[in-house]
Amino acid sequence: MNDESRSLTYEDWGFFGLRWVLLITASLVFYLLHKDTGRTDLGGNILVTFFVGAVINITFLLLAYYPKFQKAVPVTILLGDLVLAGVYASLGFFEDPFLRLGIVSALVLTAAIRLSVIWSLVQTVGVIAVALTQLFMGQQIEAMLPLLAPQLTVLGGLAIIAVGLSFTHERAGEEKKQAVERMNRRAKNLVDNVRERNRVISDMAATLSATLNPDRVLEAALDAGQYGVQSTGRDKLVCAALLFRNDGALHVLTSRGFTRNDLVNVVPGKNGILGRALRERVPVVGKDGHRDPELQYFTAFQKSRSLLAIPLHANYDNFGVLIYGSEDPDAFNKDDTDLLMAIGTQATIALHNAVLYRNLQEEKDRIVEVEEDARRKLARDLHDGPTQNVSAIAMRMSYIYRLLERRPEEVPAELKKVEELARRTTKEIRDMLFTLRPLVLESQGLSAALEQLCQKTLETHGQHVSSRVGPDVESVLDSHQQGVIFYIVEEAVGNARKHAEAELISIDIYRQNDVVVVQIADNGVGFDADSVNANYDQRGSLGMVNMRERAELLNGTLSIESAEGQGTRITIVVPLKPSMEASRPKKLRSSTSIRPVSGPRTPASTSQR
Repeated sequence: MNDESRSLTYEDWGFFGLRWVLLITASLVFYLLHKDTGRTDLGGNILVTFFVGAVINITFLLLAYYPKFQKAVPVTILLGDLVLAGVYASLGFFEDPFLRLGIVSALVLTAAIRLSVIWSLVQTVGVIAVALTQLFMGQQIEAMLPLLAPQLTVLGGLAIIAVGLSFTHERAGEEKKQAVERMNRRAKNLVDNVRERNRVISDMAATLSATLNPDRVLEAALDAGQYGVQSTGRDKLVCAALLFRNDGALHVLTSRGFTRNDLVNVVPGKNGILGRALRERVPVVGKDGHRDPELQYFTAFQKSRSLLAIPLHANYDNFGVLIYGSEDPDAFNKDDTDLLMAIGTQATIALHNAVLYRNLQEEKDRIVEVEEDARRKLARDLHDGPTQNVSAIAMRMSYIYRLLERRPEEVPAELKKVEELARRTTKEIRDMLFTLRPLVLESQGLSAALEQLCQKTLETHGQHVSSRVGPDVESVLDSHQQGVIFYIVEEAVGNARKHAEAELISIDIYRQNDVVVVQIADNGVGFDADSVNANYDQRGSLGMVNMRERAELLNGTLSIESAEGQGTRITIVVPLKPSMEASRPKKLRSSTSIRPVSGPRTPASTSQR
C-alpha cells in the first residue's frame, strides 16, 4: 500500500456491503410487487435505481480508501443518499408505504454506522423529507393524513434510533481512539524507559570500568538498579547500599529515599532478609519492611510491601548488600531480580577491584615508609657508630701529628689505638652490610644466617643470642620465606637488644604439622603487651609494624606475650600450604572503611598480637 492510501475499516466494509444488500433487496421486492401490474417501465426503473446506487456505493469506497478524501466521505454519503432517495421516489419505489419505510430505514440505519451524530441527523432528516415528498405529489392533504401520522411516527422513531446508533458508534470510536492513544503512550513510555534504562546501565558499566572509587561504584549501581525495576514506579522505590566496616556491622554508604536518621543507622546483618541474603549469597525477596527484624529501624522501609536484597560477595567475602523496597506488593519479578543481581555482581567486581587497588596503594605507601624508616635507621646507626669513630680517628691522627714534633716516643701507642678504632669501625660497617643484605642467607640458608647474626651481635654489642633451627625447616621454606623470617628475627633481636636489658635472647624455629613456628624470647624487663597491641600502628617507631606486615606477606600471624619483669616472647606462625585467605582483600583503609567479611561475620579480634 502506498502512502496515499489506507486500510479500510470494518465500518467502511459494513456500509459498503449493507448498501449492496439494500440495492438488491429493494430491487427484488419492487419487482415482485409490480411484476403482475403490467408496467412496461418496471425493468428500466429497477436498472436505473440499481445503477445509481452502485455508482454512489463504489464512489464512497474509493473516497474512503484515500486519506486526503476522508473529509468528503460524509458529504458523499449525504448527497448520495438524497440522490438515491429522490431516484427511488421519482421512479415509484415509494408508492407502497411498507416499501417506503423499508428503503428509508435501510438508508438511514446503514448511514448511521458510518456518519457522526451531526451528519447522521442531517442525512436522516434529508432522506425522510425526500421520502415524504412523494406523499404530497398529486394528493389532497385530507387524503394524506390517515397515512401520514403512522408513517411520521415510525420515521420519527427511526430518526431517533439512527441518531442514537450514530452517537453510540461515535462514542465507541472515541473510546477506541483514546484506548489506542493510551496504548501508544504506554508503548512510548515503555520504549523511553527501555532507552533510559539501557543508557543508565551503559553509564554504570562505563563508570564501573573507569573508576576505582567505591562511592561512585555504588552510586552507579543504585542508579542502574532504579531503572532496572520495570514493574514499579521509580518514585516509590527506596534503595541503599549497606557495607561492612571495621566494626563488622552494616553501615549505609549511599541510598535513595532515605531520611537523615536512616543514614546513621547501623545493623548487624545477621537477621531478616539481610542476614539470609548474606548467608545464602543469593537474591532474597521479602515483604513488609516494618516487620523485618533489622529493616524496621529504617523509616524509609516502613511502607515497603516488597523487599529485595542483593548480596555483594566475591569469592569468600561479603562486602555488604544492596537492598530495594517498594510500596507495591510483588513489585520485583524474576526479570527484575536477575537484572539487579547482574548489577550487584558487576558492582561487587568493581568494588573488589577498588579494594585491591587501594590495598596496592597502601602497600606502595607502606613500602616507601619502610624504606624511609630504614634510611633513617641507617643514618642514625651510621651517625652513632662509624661516623663517630671516623671523627675520632681524624682527631687522633691530628693529635699524633703534633706528638711527632713534641713527644715522638708516644706515637706508636697512639697509632695502636687508631688501629683498634679503625678495626672496630670496619666491623660495625660490615655488621650494617650484613643486616642490609646477608649474603650468607642467600648462599647457605636460614640456619647459617642466624648463627652469623648471633655471632655478630655478640661481637659488636656484647649481647648473647642463641639460635636453634629444626632439621626439616629449611627444606619446607623457599628462599623468599627464609628471607622474610630472617628480617623479622633480626628486627625482633634488635628491639630486644635495645630495650629488653636481657642476658640472653633465644631464637627457636621448628616445624609443627603444616606450619613453621618462629619464637624469639628474652629474659629482660618486659612491658605491657596489651597497651602496645592496642596502639602499635600509631607509635612513632615502625619496628612492630614492620614485623606484622612482613608476617602478613607470608600469610602468617604474629603474636606478642610479655609482662613487666617477666621477659618477652614473640611468636610467628607461617603456614606451609597456600591458604584460601591469601586471595582475600585486606580491609580498605579509607574514609569509607570498607571491610569484606569472610565466613561468620564477627568483628576483627584485637587479642591477636
